[in-house]
Amino acid sequence: MKLLTNNRAAIFEPGTKPSAEIEDSEWFVSGWIHDPTIQSALVMLDEIQVTFGNIEHLSDKLADVEFEPPLTFKFLDMQNLGMEDSLYIKLNARGKPLTEFENFKARLIGRMKKLELPYINKFELYFDTDWTDLFWAEHKVDFDQTYYTFFGVLLMNKGIIQDDKNWANNLDYSKIDAEVFERAFYTLNFLCRNPDYKDVSILIFNALTEGRTYSNRVLFHAVTTYLLKAKGVDNGSLNQWLRIIKNLTLNSRLDEINLYRNAIESITALSDNFSSLLVYFSENGKISGFNQQQIAEERIKAQIIIEDKSFAEEIYKAEQHLYFSGQIRSALYLDKYKKDKFVEYWNKISAIFVINKPKHGHLLRRALLALGDYTLPVSQFITLCVDDPNEAASTPSLKSLFANCGNVVRQLLDVLDLNTDLQVQLQEIIAKSVVSKKDWRYCLMRYPQLFDWMSVSHLRLRVLQNEMHLIQNKWSNGYNYALFLSALYEELKSRQIKSQFDGELGIHVQHYLYVKGYTVSFSNGEFAVTNGANKVVFVSKTDDPILETADFISR
Repeated sequence: MKLLTNNRAAIFEPGTKPSAEIEDSEWFVSGWIHDPTIQSALVMLDEIQVTFGNIEHLSDKLADVEFEPPLTFKFLDMQNLGMEDSLYIKLNARGKPLTEFENFKARLIGRMKKLELPYINKFELYFDTDWTDLFWAEHKVDFDQTYYTFFGVLLMNKGIIQDDKNWANNLDYSKIDAEVFERAFYTLNFLCRNPDYKDVSILIFNALTEGRTYSNRVLFHAVTTYLLKAKGVDNGSLNQWLRIIKNLTLNSRLDEINLYRNAIESITALSDNFSSLLVYFSENGKISGFNQQQIAEERIKAQIIIEDKSFAEEIYKAEQHLYFSGQIRSALYLDKYKKDKFVEYWNKISAIFVINKPKHGHLLRRALLALGDYTLPVSQFITLCVDDPNEAASTPSLKSLFANCGNVVRQLLDVLDLNTDLQVQLQEIIAKSVVSKKDWRYCLMRYPQLFDWMSVSHLRLRVLQNEMHLIQNKWSNGYNYALFLSALYEELKSRQIKSQFDGELGIHVQHYLYVKGYTVSFSNGEFAVTNGANKVVFVSKTDDPILETADFISR
């Protein structure tokens, strides 16, 4: 306080009232002029200057501890006073140092003044009233941080900043153009005036969470782009705009910055068709930045929706399934876009999957293996396809498998009956299988425990040394399990016979199983058992090598 008092003459311009200088500052919000509390404070500052402006040694006189000091302060902890929300917001803003968001807000308004935008007074007014109430209602604990993040995502999507976390100190405010303010103005006013548009609100606020993804940011951009073009209203085309772009976004890989940027640019390029996007797709309009298969699907659906309202309703209904996120070609393509067959196939697919996984994960995989080799390639591996539909490039899911509309998937759907228990039907498919017991698929069909030997995030296999191996994690340079030896291990375990694998790592090794003094290997469809003298004492010969070898060891 002493420094502040001694240097008071340097703070304000001589001959200028403190109130006038404060009101002319870049950070001062014009709406505060009408706030009686702030006006009272400004009047008091002016009177303090008149009364004490020319008194020498003022700080010493105010802090004279030998006598009772004329100026004292009392502290009141307001943490637990139970104040109403609006009062808390005001006191929090004035009773503490300016937050990062408040500093940003002041400079943002300053930038707006330099641009001389016509709606600046409304923008400032809404900033401290309606929009504040909107963010407060959504995030009371950290509403200012959420408010702040809104502009961070907006600026990142615009390309003004590269990262919407810890960005304000490095922001070049001169790059903020009128479009940024228009996007914010139309979007926030739309949310305030249309509380029933819950889906739109969700897309915006999902992009403001701590764990926001590139996909969240892209969908945020889809909303703000439409409202920018439509001047803040829904002209009847918002639902189709968001439906198509949401389908594209959720079914495209957007886990890298360049993919995210491509998607943002694509939406911006599409914005001239904001009111007729469905027609644009039906006419095979140009689009990039998203998964090409999904783009093709959206074009086909657009044509069907325009031509057949009844079929359109079935498409809309199918797109609501949370596992597939709008991707429905797994049923649409199986019989050349015929409505009745689409409904039949989709009802079966819906019965197989719930929100984020198949109802009977490994049982479903075993039934698929009984019908054929359905695996998908991943680099030098194959995968049994993971549950999680939010897959990365290196981890195809069952969603991808069904989207490919392969022969094995079709066989499965053709034999399923919706009037019979799904689990029972999958078990019957496995039981009736004619897969050879020398086929690697048989091992997983017969011993489902083997699925647990692989990472649930990858479910990978690889042919090493001419034999199929279970890959424990993502890569094969660690420990891998020879599939037939692993199946034999599980068979012996079921007979209470303990066995142990060798400890060799990597891909260029021959694996062995040690049990009861024997060393067991598998090659070219046959087990070989050697004794302690390294003499081969057994070689499997039948069409059931696992049980034949287990019987020999069990003797």
